[in-house]
Amino acid sequence: LLQGSRVWLRENNQHYPSTVHSCAEGVVVFRTDYGQVFTYKQSTITHQKVTPMHQTSTESVEDMAALVDLHEGSIMHNLFQRYQQDKIYTYIGSIVASVNPYKSIPGLYDRTAVERYSKHHMGEIPPHIFAVANECYRCLWKRQDNQCILISGESGAGKTESTKLILKFLSAMSQHSLELSCREKTSCVEQAILESSPIMEAFGNAKTVYNNNSSRFGKFIQLNICQKGNIQGGRIIDYLLEKNRVVRQNPGERNYHIFYALLAGIEEREKDAFYLSVPENYHYLNQSGCIADKTISDKDSFKEVITAMEVMQFSKEEVREVLRLLAGILHLGNVEFITAGGAQVSFKTALGRSAELLGLDSTQLTEALTQRSMILRGEEILTPLSIQQAIDSRDSMAMALYSQCFAWVIKKINSRIRSKEDFKSIGILDIFGFENFEVNRFEQFNINYANEKLQEYFNKHIFSLEQLEYSREGLIWEDIDWTDNGECLDLIEKKLGLLALINEESHFPQATDSTLLEKLNIQHANNPFYVKPRVAVHNFGVKHYAGEVQYDVRGILEKNRDTFRDDLLNLLRESSLDFIYDLFEHVSSRNNQDTLKCGSKHRKPTVSLQFKESLHSLMATLSSSNPFFVRCIKPNVQKMPDQFDQTVVLNQLRYSGMLETVRIRRAGFPVRRPFQDFYKRYKVLMRNLTLPEDLHEKCAVLLRLYDNTSTEWQLGKNKVFLRESLEHKLEKQREVEVTKAAMIIRAHILGYAARKRYRRVLYYVVVIQKNYRAFSSRKKFLCLKKAAIILQKQRRGQLARRVYRERLEEKQRQEEERRREEEERERQRQEAEHLAQQAEEERKKQELVAIQKAQKEAELKQEVEKQKESRQVEEILRLEKEIEDLQRVKKQQELSLTEASLQRLQQLRDEELRRLEDEACRAAQEFLESLNFDEIDECVRNIERSLSVGNGYPAELTEQTGNACSEKPNFNFSQPYPEEEVDEGFEADDDAFKDSPNPSEHGHSDQRTSGIRTSDDSSEEDPYMNDTVVPTIPAATNTMLIPPTHDTVSLHNSSSGESTYCMPENVSCRPPNSVELISPDGDYDYDQDDYEDGAITSGSSVTFSNSHSSQWSPDYRCSVGTYNSSGAYRFSSEGAQSSFEDSEEDFDSRFDTDDELSYRRDSVYSCVSLPYFHSFLYMKGGLINTWKRRWCVLKDETFLWFRSKQEALKQGWLHKKGGGSSTLSRRNWKKRWFVLRQSRLMYFENDSEEKLKGAIDVRTAK
Repeated sequence: LLQGSRVWLRENNQHYPSTVHSCAEGVVVFRTDYGQVFTYKQSTITHQKVTPMHQTSTESVEDMAALVDLHEGSIMHNLFQRYQQDKIYTYIGSIVASVNPYKSIPGLYDRTAVERYSKHHMGEIPPHIFAVANECYRCLWKRQDNQCILISGESGAGKTESTKLILKFLSAMSQHSLELSCREKTSCVEQAILESSPIMEAFGNAKTVYNNNSSRFGKFIQLNICQKGNIQGGRIIDYLLEKNRVVRQNPGERNYHIFYALLAGIEEREKDAFYLSVPENYHYLNQSGCIADKTISDKDSFKEVITAMEVMQFSKEEVREVLRLLAGILHLGNVEFITAGGAQVSFKTALGRSAELLGLDSTQLTEALTQRSMILRGEEILTPLSIQQAIDSRDSMAMALYSQCFAWVIKKINSRIRSKEDFKSIGILDIFGFENFEVNRFEQFNINYANEKLQEYFNKHIFSLEQLEYSREGLIWEDIDWTDNGECLDLIEKKLGLLALINEESHFPQATDSTLLEKLNIQHANNPFYVKPRVAVHNFGVKHYAGEVQYDVRGILEKNRDTFRDDLLNLLRESSLDFIYDLFEHVSSRNNQDTLKCGSKHRKPTVSLQFKESLHSLMATLSSSNPFFVRCIKPNVQKMPDQFDQTVVLNQLRYSGMLETVRIRRAGFPVRRPFQDFYKRYKVLMRNLTLPEDLHEKCAVLLRLYDNTSTEWQLGKNKVFLRESLEHKLEKQREVEVTKAAMIIRAHILGYAARKRYRRVLYYVVVIQKNYRAFSSRKKFLCLKKAAIILQKQRRGQLARRVYRERLEEKQRQEEERRREEEERERQRQEAEHLAQQAEEERKKQELVAIQKAQKEAELKQEVEKQKESRQVEEILRLEKEIEDLQRVKKQQELSLTEASLQRLQQLRDEELRRLEDEACRAAQEFLESLNFDEIDECVRNIERSLSVGNGYPAELTEQTGNACSEKPNFNFSQPYPEEEVDEGFEADDDAFKDSPNPSEHGHSDQRTSGIRTSDDSSEEDPYMNDTVVPTIPAATNTMLIPPTHDTVSLHNSSSGESTYCMPENVSCRPPNSVELISPDGDYDYDQDDYEDGAITSGSSVTFSNSHSSQWSPDYRCSVGTYNSSGAYRFSSEGAQSSFEDSEEDFDSRFDTDDELSYRRDSVYSCVSLPYFHSFLYMKGGLINTWKRRWCVLKDETFLWFRSKQEALKQGWLHKKGGGSSTLSRRNWKKRWFVLRQSRLMYFENDSEEKLKGAIDVRTAK
């Protein structure tokens, strides 16, 4: 051993590439390429311990079949050397080994690389994934059958990226094969296939411990390619989406990429509409502790997904519905439960948002999550659920929503890339890699089972079928040992295997995970590939081809059953969103009633059984295709670039059978063709050879021409067996000969076309000469003809001009006579018009003088009226000021007078105040009469006619009032209607008014705003607003009907704040206790439940009741029509604040109150538009029903009443149809609160108007 020499050092059953570091004093030091140092005594070194390294191992080779040192160490060292040089691809014959670099290598996958590998055969240039794709593409015509590419490896080895690269290359080849005129028409298919990858990755990939972009579903992509070589369409088949990841993830893992992309990339407007925030606020995203991933830009991913959806022709509405569903799933995960007689939803916010986004009723959703509904003997039985059962129901709904959405996306992509006809197909299989986590569940069991099936397919084609073919054809062959995984597959899928027992237990309603584990241990205890736990735990193990994996049995039966309750399914089918309904329209539930009693033929298949059948179908498809294999290798578990862990790589090389693959590819003949096919394809190479008659000998002659040693080919009984290198030589030479032949054929065709064109040109030359001669002769003839015509024209013109002059002179004479006649007629007409115009001007002057005179008279009259109005206003102000002065003087005098004198002064003050108020009212009345109130006459007629007068008035005032009434009998009262004399309310005793204060005794001087109620009297704060109320009205002994007159009464606040009452001049003739009532047009018996709102037409008269024995209680506040500051006329409800129930006891008890009540004095001077009246009034239907307090509105001639105060007249309860237009069964009527504001019709869930359900622009609505 010399220092610096390269050797293989065998240590711990591994061959390490090493260098002799030193050799002195009988001690040899070896340093491996992986950084390890070993020291041995020279006497202990044997040939088995240290072997010299061949030149092929010292310098890396592109095809590992060319390695002379063939063992695991040489294979791994070759991969290591190429990995350090950023050469991640290596051949094993036609198989490509790909090492994941975990970084981007510049120029490796650009357009130049695509064009380069599309022009070369496999093996002519360095290994690449594009070379495999190109060879697969060419084999469509070379072998005339379907092709497939199988990409296998552990999770994180780069299978998904390899799939995208193959799709990229095949799309480029498809576009290159088209003619320029056809590229624009079909390039959209290739683009759609490429854009499907971002969508599937977002919805089907997630971050795991071993892979930041791990595929959580398997997919088989079939590309249909026509005879011309372009892709006509395709289809995507998905396998076993990991639904459980939606609701829970292992520590350090993430949910599916689409959720994080949605939160990071959605617009703020949509984000607010979907109530979205940051991922940390959602239970389905924050439970694993991993939110962000540095290697993934969620915002950019969202843009890519939206762009890809646009290319795939997803409509904007469909994209919005998908995002809406994802947001609903996130909010559904935030629903929490507490124990309160069973599970109950703790907070309604998340549930309400989820129900709104999913188009569900929140109450029904709450019941579905917290109760189980079953139909037993035709009756529905509700069973409360525990908290854990409620959580399971929530998670089951979330998983069902996501899985159906994922299936819809795949279906949408397939509809976009579907082809009408196909020639042959290329299948690309990208399935989940082998997984072995700390906790492996039902999902990992199915994933590893699929990898076992793929490994079986690989072994079958690479080892079993190949060696069987050699034996059948009689080739000289030495069998190669390889690891068969058939026994492991028998353990899983044989008659009493693991899958059979799991399915059997899934159909037993009483079966549990523990009983399943017990059966597995009993049945397979002696199976060498089954690992029984040493202690009683919840695990069982399986020795897969990639190593032993321990599976947790908990939850296997439930996941295999994939139960989805009928009540949850029915709830989702009742969604108001058509998108949600369509997802679950054809979904059938798998409930626990699907047991053994149903019979095997009627059982619904379990998840594992469906997956097994789909795998067998996939294997059948692959078996009918010519396979190409890509083995992806993960260099380290830390997902770090430029790190090569030989232990991790060696383990993958061992279980994937890489060494055996290299051996069989080096010793075997993977290319096999029948004699007839071989001769037919390569006959072009035998043109100059002397061939025998026998077909077998013809093939041998050709093969000896290229390899006379017979090391790269052998002849069997019926087939020719070739090594791939020899096939490449033959293909390359055949391409040269075919090109030569094509050039000769092309030359002959071009010569024929040229001759044919020459003959056509010669023929056309003769035709041109003939036509030119004819054209020349025709031209001369035309010139002579033209000269003759000119001579004729000149002579005819001369004769015609002579005739023309004669006729022109005659016509001029006639025209002169006609002109003179017309001038005479025009002169006569103008004279007549002049006379008529003078008469009309005289008439207009007279009318103008009359109009100016009338205007002057109107201006003088208006000026007089303005002066009169100003005097009346000054008089009103003077009287108000005098009242204030008297009140001020009274207060000063009260401080110095005795009680007797105070009473006398009080009496005198009251008389003076009444006198001044009468004068003020008369002055105001005169002022109002002088104004033009044509628009508000209807409102003014409804204002109060009088004020209540207390019992404490002196006798002098009573006599004076009586005399005034007797002196003015012309105040016309009609006799009351008989039916109006019936008392429709409850009679109240005088005690009910005993303690009621006089309105004049309350301090109202601070209420300066007209028509505005204080906060204490606000109707919104009335606790009995909606209760029935009855105003206490004294018994009326006389009822009079007053016709409407202009002597109306209004309440007005003076500038000083004191109450000033404006009355008609004859107001003193009325009794002091007269009452104003609205006369009903008839008996209106209505029920509270049937007629909550209504409308009547106001009559032209108002009914007054005159009582001689009693007076109005000051507690009763009249409803007054007022104008608010904006010009809208309002009714101010001055009724008592108490509300009454339906019982008489509540009525009596609630009305006896000592609360201080007040009048409201509103101004009528602020009227600027047509008024309407609104107030709380008491209404009664029939004789038995109690009085009910209703918000009444009088607008124009329509009287309306409502249960509560209305901010707008154009609102109320209406019924609308719910659900979409495509589903008749869901068009149920729903009660909604409608409000019409301007041209926008809005509807809310209830009359609180808190939650807007929708809006319609009535101007643009059709």
